[in-house]
Amino acid sequence: MKVEPPTNQLKKELNGCEEIKIKLMDHSQVDEVAYIASISFAGMKDLSKARLWIACNLNAFPRCQYYVAEGKDGHIHGYILWIEKGGFREEAVWELEQIAVHPECRGRGIGSKLIKDSLKEIRNYIHKRGSRFKLVLISTGMTNQAQHFYEKVLGAKLVAVIPDFFRQDEAIMIARNVDADQPE
Repeated sequence: MKVEPPTNQLKKELNGCEEIKIKLMDHSQVDEVAYIASISFAGMKDLSKARLWIACNLNAFPRCQYYVAEGKDGHIHGYILWIEKGGFREEAVWELEQIAVHPECRGRGIGSKLIKDSLKEIRNYIHKRGSRFKLVLISTGMTNQAQHFYEKVLGAKLVAVIPDFFRQDEAIMIARNVDADQPE
């Protein structure tokens, strides 16, 4: 199945993130999410490999949780992947593994909405199982401007640098005070 980028009509409908719903991803959305990943990340340019990677992670629920930003027309405009680290502990550590918004839909608050709304869902999930939220772990390239985004949205701070990790040095960021201990 070939997934096409958003149409001009879709762009007209997307005036802001108030038109977007954040919800758990389902298997029918793998192709659209893989397309967005393939145009967003150099390491995921091969669409078939991106599709396989995403399907694999989706099957690892609840440890891996994908959320999508879905427009009112049903198109996916972005996604986020959260992964719980170190087992189902009393103090849960979650990694923001990956986030991407379709290039034609960037700059409209969708990324912030993906983080905030999905984090509320994660918080509710861990509270129901009797755990509490400890922190968010993030890794990103040292030259990636996303560091500023994570600092702004999550209050994440740079705590370490891993030299020559993927294609460059990797920044390790931690967000401790994400207002995540209180369930909605």
